Amino acid sequence: MAEAASLMEKYTVADGSDLSKVAETHQQILAFKPDWESYEATKGCAHVMKLIEADAPAIKNKALILSHIAILGASMTAMSMQDDKPVQWLLTLFYDLLREDATAYSIFEEGAKGQMTIYKPLMALLGRQGVDSYSADKAAWLLSAVMSHLPRCFSQADVTGLMALLLGSDSPCTELGVLEAITNLLKSDVFRGAVWALPGVMDRIFSIDSKSAPSPCLYKCVFAIWMLSFDSEATKTLQERQVIKKVRDILAHSRVEKVIRLCLTVLKNFLGNKGLCEDIVTEGILEAVQQLEFEKWRDAELYDDIRDMATLISSEVSEMSSFARYERELQTGTLQWGFMHSSKFWAENALKFESNDFRALKLLAGLIMSPLTDATTVAIACHDLGEFVTLHPFGKKKVAQLQVKERVMELMGSTDTYYREVRREALLCCQKIMLNKWQDMEK
Repeated sequence: MAEAASLMEKYTVADGSDLSKVAETHQQILAFKPDWESYEATKGCAHVMKLIEADAPAIKNKALILSHIAILGASMTAMSMQDDKPVQWLLTLFYDLLREDATAYSIFEEGAKGQMTIYKPLMALLGRQGVDSYSADKAAWLLSAVMSHLPRCFSQADVTGLMALLLGSDSPCTELGVLEAITNLLKSDVFRGAVWALPGVMDRIFSIDSKSAPSPCLYKCVFAIWMLSFDSEATKTLQERQVIKKVRDILAHSRVEKVIRLCLTVLKNFLGNKGLCEDIVTEGILEAVQQLEFEKWRDAELYDDIRDMATLISSEVSEMSSFARYERELQTGTLQWGFMHSSKFWAENALKFESNDFRALKLLAGLIMSPLTDATTVAIACHDLGEFVTLHPFGKKKVAQLQVKERVMELMGSTDTYYREVRREALLCCQKIMLNKWQDMEK
């Protein structure tokens, strides 16, 4: 068999769990000795197929198959056999071969030149009634990996057909098997955008639970996001899907080094995108990354990666002023209690409200006036309006121009049970408006 260390690395599970079961299954499959002469599909080249050894180096098996390319055709024909063991043996052989030596994709390129197809045989296997999940996962991985590396040998219809089968309710693959096939296809510049746009793909990636999903699935989720971070069009949909919140949640709950390291790589890519960069700042990613430094990691280099990322994000935070972040929050139409609604923020930023013809103040007033604004946002908006009146030299005058005081007084007397916080903040806001008025009268 292959070297133990190489085997464990090849089949490593991202959560570092016991690999004995995976390795045992692998050994059991490759320990099987197919009698190629007894199978109709392979008897024609059985004398050559006997030369393939499961424990031989990848370079040897690759050279053997390339020099006898009929082996590939016979192997694909064998996928239609009802006997699971030789099918699993062949799928595992090609899986290991490609994982160990990426140049082995040349086998499938040579096969395509000779009009050999792997699409129909593997799709037939995936669609076969009662196919076992091991064979299905390996067939989906093999087909999607070859598609990604040799896109010119496949059409968009081929890709769509594979994804439709994998994402269907009767998919024969495990969740991890489907995710691996998706991420394989996302590696391809040719197919990435089209695959991401297919119905169900986004949902499959973002439905992975950041708290409870097995770490191999979580890793594939982050890997898919990483692949998409290289595509400007796909990045737009990532922002719409609140990808930064997703990454933040993963950083908060996962303690698998492989997952964390890839999350940091993803964030580095995202820092080059203005919109996502703003989300990184406003969603508290800096705090999530800084917290990682206090965890225990086996790889000492990971601490350096964490500190480097914290430094990069800190630089972005300093460049993006608090007031710019405040305006961005106002534009979302939903406010949440935090630093940007504190006395310290207002002491530093009250005069900045004059920019763009008091645009931020108008947005604030609009949130208070709108009957569609949620209770928490209305309460925070009343609080902020009171701070503006108190700290800006023309606060009372500007508020009077916006004719928002009457609405604040109306909210102060609301009997809605959900408006308890609103009534309190509206009362305080009204007191500040009146206090300013009395101060003006004394002057």
